[in-house]
Amino acid sequence: MATTTNSTTFQPAFKRVAQQGRHDDTFAAIAILTGKTLDSIMRQAETMGLPKIGPFHSYIDGDLIARICAAHGLVCSIWKECTKGYAELPEVAIAMVSYDADWEVGRCVVYHRNTASDGKTSQPYVVDPYPHTDSRLHLRVGTAALAELPPAWFIGVTQMNKAAAK
Repeated sequence: MATTTNSTTFQPAFKRVAQQGRHDDTFAAIAILTGKTLDSIMRQAETMGLPKIGPFHSYIDGDLIARICAAHGLVCSIWKECTKGYAELPEVAIAMVSYDADWEVGRCVVYHRNTASDGKTSQPYVVDPYPHTDSRLHLRVGTAALAELPPAWFIGVTQMNKAAAK
C-alpha cells in the first residue's frame, strides 16, 4: 500500500471547495463530492428546509446530507462512529474530524482511499474545506499526514445505481 506522495504533485479525484462560514463545512464537503459550488449546494439545502437566515447548524443531519447527495446521484450511509481511524472508512466518505465529544461537534472533510484498478495499491487522502488552516494542509496525502487529523465519525458515499433499461 502506498503511504506517501508529495501533495504538490498528487492530483486528487476531488477538487477542493473552501467553506465560507462557520457551519457550512458539511455543505462544502458535499460540493467537493458533487463538483458543484458551495452556493449551489446551500441553495439546494434551503429548498429542502434549511433556513435562509439565522442559525442552521441544527438542521444539518444525516437525512439532509443524504437527500442533497441523492439529488446528485450519490448514496450516503448513516453516520457511523470511527474507532480505528481511516482504515475502517469506505473508499469515499465524509469524515468528521476535530471532534469534541462534550459538545458533539466537529468539522467535515472528504476522504478518498483512491484504490488502484488492480486493487493492490491505494493512496489515501483528505480534502479539507477548512479555510483557516495552512494551505499546505488543504490536501493531506498518505497515512502519516492523515494520522494528524483522525476521524471520529463518517458517512460512506457511493454512486447511485443506474436504473436498468427496459
